[in-house]
Amino acid sequence: MAREKGTGNLQKEKSGRWTLRVGINGKRLSRSTRTTDRDKAEKFLERFLAPLGLGSQRIPLAEAWNHYEMSPNRRDIAKATLDTKRAVWMNFARWMEKFHLEIGHLAEVTQEAVSEYLMQFKCHHAATTYNNHVCALREVFRLLADKAGITSDPWANVKLRADDSVSRRELTLDEVNRLYEAASKEGAHWRLLFATGIYTGLRLGDCCRLSWECVNLERNVIQVIPEKTKKHAHGKPVTIPIHPSLMAELVGMRDETRGMREENGSGGECSCATESSSSPIHHPSSLTGFVNPVIAELYNNRNWELDEVLRRIFTAANVTMSVKMEGRSRKSVIASFHSFRHTFVSLSANAGVPLPVVQSIVGHCSTAMTRHYYHESEDALRQAVAAIPALGTRASTKPPVGLTTPIPHPSSPIPTPRRESVPVRLRRLARLLSQGLISEDEHAAQRARILAEI
Repeated sequence: MAREKGTGNLQKEKSGRWTLRVGINGKRLSRSTRTTDRDKAEKFLERFLAPLGLGSQRIPLAEAWNHYEMSPNRRDIAKATLDTKRAVWMNFARWMEKFHLEIGHLAEVTQEAVSEYLMQFKCHHAATTYNNHVCALREVFRLLADKAGITSDPWANVKLRADDSVSRRELTLDEVNRLYEAASKEGAHWRLLFATGIYTGLRLGDCCRLSWECVNLERNVIQVIPEKTKKHAHGKPVTIPIHPSLMAELVGMRDETRGMREENGSGGECSCATESSSSPIHHPSSLTGFVNPVIAELYNNRNWELDEVLRRIFTAANVTMSVKMEGRSRKSVIASFHSFRHTFVSLSANAGVPLPVVQSIVGHCSTAMTRHYYHESEDALRQAVAAIPALGTRASTKPPVGLTTPIPHPSSPIPTPRRESVPVRLRRLARLLSQGLISEDEHAAQRARILAEI
């Protein structure tokens, strides 16, 4: 194999073994590869030169992710998304090492090897997981194509599967009550977590890491920038009026926290550290740090334990979280903590709250909304939150001043698992196209399949 000048070379000794020779900073180094096999000697040379920034354009599979992550051309995405893609790549690299040991570099990956990998992966995963997996791997190869010397894209002929995703369903009022009571039995911190999810519609991470800087008990509002939409919404905070039931929980936690700090002699200051980026507006308050520090610590450091308790609460409330779907080896999740977000939207919309107002509260992006929507429609926002019925013995049934009694949401039987709506699937498909993760032909084929189901 021809090498560029200064990148080292291999020389065969009389013994038949290959010796590496390379010049670095004016000095000439020699290392024995201890092998008579040329291919093994080449791999030894690549491993030796890689930490020095030398070598050929070939990128070993084991080091491809580092090259991708450090590439200046990589899209700027959230850390959680990057971690997910890293797990996808590591799964692919381990499989290649196990079944195709002869393939050691990115440029050596063939379409046959890719097809073999996807065939076994397809048997155990849903279409959405499969498509996301393919798009993540395809992106790594395309970004490193020039640097790795890839002349033929092994993912060029890979087609995405028809979308068969199952969305989370909304919960009935009876289910929400049972979950709230089950969470109460786990302790005050879990009751506060579930009350936050029920009455704000925030995602799990935002509920766990809610800080006192985002809570204004005097104005009776919560203002926070959702973690998921920090970049997409350009840092726009969502404004959520505090429901009377949630207010009771927050006041109780505030008094308990103050009491504990006074006993410890720390006054009103909190030793908990929070990220300033999660506090869009700092309100004058004697409390700082996480509203629910016990849950925040679990979410940050022991996520597995948090998931275990959540599953225990759903089981105690007799709420089915996953079901077996035909054609899938794994169960499909139909209910989780995220279902509170669906329930919040459903109850508010069914109570007659305008959909743009609900979208503003939950933080969904829309061209119809303005950045100062909160100041213009504060009463409408309060009505949206007040439409959620009170739960538990600590809840206040008296509506806020100036608002009528919320319209109760009729109890309905547990709906059967349903697929995501056609508009949602089309928007996801358009997003993949705009990000360059699928081709025009793939977009047209997928769009035709989705529209054919109408």
